[in-house]
Amino acid sequence: MENQLKLKIKIGQVEFEAEGDANAVTEQRDVFIQSIVPAASSFLDKIQSIETARTIEPPTNNQIVQNETAAPALPYSNASNNIDCSRTNLVSFLNKYGELSDQDFVIFAAYYYEQKQESAYVFTVEDVKNFYSEARRPPYCNNSDLLKRLVQKGLIMDAPNETGKIPKPYVISQDGLQYINTYTPKEKTEKKARKVPVSKKKNESNYAFLNADELNLSKYPAIKDLKSSKEKIIMTMYIVTSEKKGTWFLATDVEFIVLNVFNEHITLKQVQNTFDQNRDLFAKRKSESNKKANEYRLLSGATNIAETIISENTTK
Repeated sequence: MENQLKLKIKIGQVEFEAEGDANAVTEQRDVFIQSIVPAASSFLDKIQSIETARTIEPPTNNQIVQNETAAPALPYSNASNNIDCSRTNLVSFLNKYGELSDQDFVIFAAYYYEQKQESAYVFTVEDVKNFYSEARRPPYCNNSDLLKRLVQKGLIMDAPNETGKIPKPYVISQDGLQYINTYTPKEKTEKKARKVPVSKKKNESNYAFLNADELNLSKYPAIKDLKSSKEKIIMTMYIVTSEKKGTWFLATDVEFIVLNVFNEHITLKQVQNTFDQNRDLFAKRKSESNKKANEYRLLSGATNIAETIISENTTK
């Protein structure tokens, strides 16, 4: 029993304990020291490094800015904007951007759905209508014009459309993503009543059903860009006639369409004077819906004027 040995070694949380023949215990101790101790020491060194790192002073604001600049957020990543789509709808998403113009509203609404599906979101004029409805925002009178202006600014672009799908699909461009990521929210201000030219009530016009999005306006010059009231009146009647929405017009109908569909200023007096002073351009007959008024349609001379306007604007 003289050769009996009891040995216990503890390094941190690693323990070695053996009892028995002295030679056997010594041999086990040597194995422990040669194999287990180096690994345990390395592990303890790593733990010590982690604990030391936790005590280092946090980075300065300048360091944070440099890090963010070096690794910008991915444009399609929900994590980059901390968006939890299960707890966010279009209204709550847009609230953080403050007061939005109609153009900004459309592109940010499209961006919301892009974040939601984590891929490029393709949208059409029909989706724009749904944006307004979902956001409980008063509908815009000409959604096609909104998309056209966003394309002109380079914020959206045509999406691939091999099959010629109608309505035309769009997608946010790279410039559009940059615009969104650098956008500074505007403070909400008290809305002032929009000054809208006085027009006849919708139920007093035979063309109250008209919708700008159904007139294929991309094919024609913008009414607001025409110089004279005569050109505006002729082009208005030409567009409606070409798109097979009507042929005969009361003066009040033309006034209504220019004001409410094309959102351009004109007076009833200007319309009637154009009809009276250019009798060779318009056919006239008594109105069946209003026995006290006349209604008018384009003659070939007026049609030629409209086609010349279209040709000149196309070649510019």
